[in-house]
Amino acid sequence: MPYEFTENDYEFEPQASSARGGGPPRKLTGVGVLDPPFPPKRPPGPIPATPSSLLFRIFAAVLLAALAAATLFLLFAKH
Repeated sequence: MPYEFTENDYEFEPQASSARGGGPPRKLTGVGVLDPPFPPKRPPGPIPATPSSLLFRIFAAVLLAALAAATLFLLFAKH
């Protein structure tokens, strides 16, 4: 079937907006995201630190040292 090109067969007609809108659509610009209209709330007092005992700190240090040693061993071990 041959195709015939006809220039501007039809023109688009502007359509009326919906009755609920009452006007043009609003532009979403994101105002208030980077520059909020009011300052952020501050916590009441200092932020509490997580309590940790000396034994837990020693255990964590030994675990980190063991992981570092194992990594070095795996990197430089000859297969």
